[in-house]
Amino acid sequence: MAAERAIPARIAERLMANQSANAFRGFAPSSAKLSRVVLLGAVALLGIALLGLGPAGAASLFNVANVRVDVTAKDAVVARERGMAKAETLAMQVLLKRLAPLSWQERLPSFSHREIEGLVAGVAIHSEKTSARRYIGVVDVRFYPDAVRQLLTSRSIPFVESQASPISILPVMLEDDVVATDASTDWRQAWERLDLDNGVAPAELAALRDDLEAGTVKAVLAGDEGAYATLRSTYGYGGLVVAVGEIAEGFFRLHLVGDDAAGDVDAVATTAVDPHDLEGTEERVARLGLGILERRWKQRLDPAFEAAVEVPLRRGALYPEEASTIPDEALGRVGAVIEFFSVRDWQQIHFGLQRVEDLRDFEIVSRSARTAEVVFDYEGSADQLQAVLAQNGIGLYERDGTLVMRAIGP
Repeated sequence: MAAERAIPARIAERLMANQSANAFRGFAPSSAKLSRVVLLGAVALLGIALLGLGPAGAASLFNVANVRVDVTAKDAVVARERGMAKAETLAMQVLLKRLAPLSWQERLPSFSHREIEGLVAGVAIHSEKTSARRYIGVVDVRFYPDAVRQLLTSRSIPFVESQASPISILPVMLEDDVVATDASTDWRQAWERLDLDNGVAPAELAALRDDLEAGTVKAVLAGDEGAYATLRSTYGYGGLVVAVGEIAEGFFRLHLVGDDAAGDVDAVATTAVDPHDLEGTEERVARLGLGILERRWKQRLDPAFEAAVEVPLRRGALYPEEASTIPDEALGRVGAVIEFFSVRDWQQIHFGLQRVEDLRDFEIVSRSARTAEVVFDYEGSADQLQAVLAQNGIGLYERDGTLVMRAIGP
C-alpha cells in the first residue's frame, strides 16, 4: 500500500449565507393588497388555451413552464380545480428554488395555495385530459414579479434575478459504439419536456446531424479540444454542451461535456433505469442534467460559497511526479475535501461512499458547516475512483492539487 499522503491545505471557510452581495436584491414590503385577475373564459390560440397570458409569452425567471399534474377527485370539475391549484403550487416551488441562493435551498418555506394564488398572473394550458373523476394537464404558470419579490422580502428570504447567457444543448444517445438516431430522438424529447427557457441557465436544443459519428462524440468526452472545436463550429460558435446518454447494466449514464456561461463543463450523473418507464427515466436524467447546469451558474452568484471551477480529475493531477512513472498505480491512502450545500448533499455523499466496495478505512478528519476533510484507502486508480463514485451520485474533481467531492444532481 502506498504511504499515507497528507491532505493539502484546507479550503477557506465559506462566507455565511446572510452576507450581502450586489447580485441579491431586496425590496421593501408593500402594504397594498394584490388582486388576481380572474378570467371567465379561455382563449384558444395556436393550439394553446391561454388564461391570463398574452400570445407572446417572453421568457422570464417568473414564468414556470411545463408543469405536469394528475389529479383525481369526486367529479371532473373538482378534479380540474384541484389540478390548477396543484399546478400553481408546484410552479411556486420551482420558482422559489430558482430564485433562492444555494445556501437557502434547504430552508425554503412552504406556502399554502391561498398565499400563492394572489401571486399568479396567469396560466397557459398546453394540454389537458379529463374523465369523470380525473384531470391530467400540462400548464405554464406566470407570476407577478413584484408580488413575489414582496413576499420573499417579507419573509427575509434572499433572492437573485440573474440568467446565464443562453447555450445550446446537443442530446446524443450512444448504443454499441454508434450514435443511435431513434434513441437520440427520444432523448431529445425528454429535454423538450423541461423548462429550458425560463430558468437561470436557459438553453435551446441543437438538432442532431445525420453525419455525427460516435468517434467524434467519444473524442469530445475524452477531452479532445480539437474535436469539440469542430463540433461547436458545426452547431454555431456559442456555448455548446453535449449531453451524451448511454444505457448499460440497468443504469442510465449522462455525461455533460462542453462549455456554458460558467466555464468548462465535464459532469456525470447516473441513475437506475425503470424498465417499465424508459420515458420517465430519460426525463428524470435530463432534469438532473439541467439541474447541474443551473447549479453551476448559481454557484457563481451565491456569496455564501466560493465559485469552484470543476476540472475533471485526470490521472496524476494530484501527484503528477508519481503518475508519470506509474500511470495505473493504486491510489492507496487518499485525502480529499467534501463540499456540501445541504444535509441532503452530505447524506448522499456519505452513503454513496459506503457503497464503494474497494474504499476502506474511511475517516472524517474535520468537518465545518459546509466542508469536511476525509481520508480513506482505495486500491484502484484515480480514473477508476472517479467512475465508481459517479455511479453512486458523487462527483470527483481536482482543484489546485486537492481532490474535491460533491453530490451530483440538482
